[in-house]
Amino acid sequence: MSSTALLVIEGLWWTPEQKPKRPSVLAFLEGLESYKGDFNIYYSNFYEKVGFRRALTDDLMNTREDRLFLYVAAHGTDKRIGGLKSKTGMKIPEMFRVVRNAANYTNIEGVIIGSCSVGNNIDDFISTTKNSRIAWLFGYTCEISWMASTLIDVSIFEHLMKLKKSDLANRKKILNAFIKALGRFNGDYTLCKTKGKNIALKDAITLVVQPRSPGSKAQDETKYLLENLGWNKK
Repeated sequence: MSSTALLVIEGLWWTPEQKPKRPSVLAFLEGLESYKGDFNIYYSNFYEKVGFRRALTDDLMNTREDRLFLYVAAHGTDKRIGGLKSKTGMKIPEMFRVVRNAANYTNIEGVIIGSCSVGNNIDDFISTTKNSRIAWLFGYTCEISWMASTLIDVSIFEHLMKLKKSDLANRKKILNAFIKALGRFNGDYTLCKTKGKNIALKDAITLVVQPRSPGSKAQDETKYLLENLGWNKK
């Protein structure tokens, strides 16, 4: 049995009227699992805050693997995540609180928030990482393209899952894995279109890292990531 598991919590993206087949990130992750064959996937949907908490703490935490990665994939804004309408879903601070609490009694190593605009909440990213054993947390700062961001997320999981447990004590090794994962992509690619403005991939991401070593602090490493990808050049 694999010692690694990917926990996936996904909100609905479209109504049946909009897209009857209800596309999901799960198929992409199953493709990665079939290709790599070295981790298990546990999947759950959520509709609102109670559903999110139950999906994570009552369902997905009941795993035997000792290395866990969490993928939250849902609609997002600066203030909420999940829900098919702008004023539904779960407030961002509450979502991070549930994730932080879960990470305090399980071995969640890394988290991707695959949602529009949640990456603007940098204080929540740092606080969640600082007050848990999460080694890295990644997200987006604008209204992302669903297909493109899903492919980016898959690449990140592929590379970050390759790290050994001992590598989590080393900030540079964690960052190098992100550099390899994102190096497949063009930083100038238009990932978002917000209010008529195009936003490139290099301006659309947030990464916070806190290695599992004594004295390490949770830090926003987005600037370092862009510099080492060569994406900060005008």
